[in-house]
Amino acid sequence: MRLYVALAHFEGCPFDFLNSPTELRGVLEAAVAAGSFTLLEMVVVPFSPQGITACAVVSESHVALHSWPESGRLFVDVASCSTLESVRRAVAAIGSALPAGGRLAVLDERIVDPGGARAP
Repeated sequence: MRLYVALAHFEGCPFDFLNSPTELRGVLEAAVAAGSFTLLEMVVVPFSPQGITACAVVSESHVALHSWPESGRLFVDVASCSTLESVRRAVAAIGSALPAGGRLAVLDERIVDPGGARAP
């Protein structure tokens, strides 16, 4: 079995967007649809005084978002046992869903299999 993983860090995102459970739920829904994942469960948890963790458990693995509104950052973790392309489509959908100013700062992709983890 193989697991395809992408860790992404977006910067320059507006505070109000990153602190909105409704907005981040929409981002998560867009990622699940773009990756053609099968949604099993979704949870969106706001924190005080700010920040949100949102996670979609999918048949293929998961999509997780963690926001730091005070610094304009969104951390993304997408993992799938289907294809690397599905993971890439999910990350791209997240980037497309961000308001103006939000930009991809770091992207790290890995393929994990019985032989270990490696870059694609």
